[in-house]
Formats: sequence, structure tokens, C-alpha cells
Amino acid sequence: MLEMHEASSLESEEEVAQWRGKQPVLAFSAPGGEEVQLQRLPEEEQPKETIEQVILRRGSSRTFDQTASITLAQLSTIFDCATRGLPADFLEPTGEQINDLYLIVHSVYGLKPGAYFFRRERNTLELLKEGEFRAEAHHLGLGQQLPAEACADIFFLADLERILERYGNRGYRAVQLEAGAIGGRMYLATYAESLGATGLTFFDDDVTNFFSPHAKGKSAIFLLAIGKPLKRKPQSSR
Repeated sequence: MLEMHEASSLESEEEVAQWRGKQPVLAFSAPGGEEVQLQRLPEEEQPKETIEQVILRRGSSRTFDQTASITLAQLSTIFDCATRGLPADFLEPTGEQINDLYLIVHSVYGLKPGAYFFRRERNTLELLKEGEFRAEAHHLGLGQQLPAEACADIFFLADLERILERYGNRGYRAVQLEAGAIGGRMYLATYAESLGATGLTFFDDDVTNFFSPHAKGKSAIFLLAIGKPLKRKPQSSR
């Protein structure tokens, strides 16, 4: 870890200038499937809590109610709050993003169950393949129940080859930092809507294969499952 940290450190003004001076990683492609426009909650329906109140409630859900659903407006609001761009020196111009967001939708009113790709430049979800994929989500999430029980699973993938070519060794730091920041915003937006979320581990290559050919050549970075928490009844003690 120390060797990796040293190899990706900037140790001179020249290295900093080079870090900031390269062209961003942009790879927009024409949509190949059905698209759904994201539409956030109306102003009067948006959460009214302060950020401090939401932070105090924020946690990691341990169980989801598989019979529950969320709305497309709720999902849209989560994406809107999380993907407006980060103020970072490796994301110029402002609004650039190096993580791509893919989804497995299980139970969202207004969306067919299936696999999707988030087209940030168009604010749409592109349907990659339609179907019920709870069993696949269970496998991809290291055999855990949470991604199978959630309403939707959000996978962060990145083209590391292009990112490392653009940013050098420090590129892996950048992609992980951005994923953590976007994931953290999604966490807060989810809890602001009185929903639940949890970050999970996964089978890296299997995630890429599931979303391919669209995700061919990309690497899995992060997974966030969102849904309605299942409140367990307290067990009586004897």
C-alpha cells in the first residue's frame, strides 16, 4: 500500500501541471436502446429536512422489503442530487465524471425490470436488457441477499485503461474518490427520502460481464443497493 501511494503521488510543480493539463476522459456514444427520461420529485414533495438531520439518520440498511417499490421520481431525485459534478482538480471542465453508472432495476414504478445505463449527458436511463434479475443480483453481490431484495442496485464501473492513460498511476485514486463521493451523496439522498441504502462488495469480472457488451473493458468500482428497509419485529425474550 505504501509503494502504491508513493507511486501515485505528485512530487513537483511539473507533475501537478501535467496532472491538471490533460484532456478529460469523455466517451459519449449514441443510445442503442429504449430510453426513459428521469424526472425528479416536484418541489412540494421534496424532503424538507436539513442535511444535518439526514446525516444523523443515515446508516446502512441490513434488510430490504422485497415486496415494496420506489417511484421513478424518487430514483430520479437520488441521481439528480448525486451527479451534478464534483469540485475536483481532476474533473475539469466542471461536471466531468469518470465513473459510469449502471443499474439493475427490480421494483421501480415507471421502469421495466431490467438492466440500465445512466446517460448523464441526456439525464436518461437506457434499457440494456429487460427481465427479472434478482437471482443475478444476488450472485453479483457475493451471494448476499441485500442486492436481490433491493428495489434497485446501482453499479459504478470505470474504463480504467483510459483513466490510467489520462491520469497515470494517480487515476485509480481519482476514480475511487469520485465513486465514494457520488455514493455518499446517493446515501444521503436516499435517506432524505425515508428510504434505505447499503454499499456492498461484488464479483468484479462478473459485474462487467453482466452489463456487457455495453460495459466491455470496464472495471467494477462500487455497488449501492437502495430500497425500503424491512423493519423486523422485536423478538420476545423468555
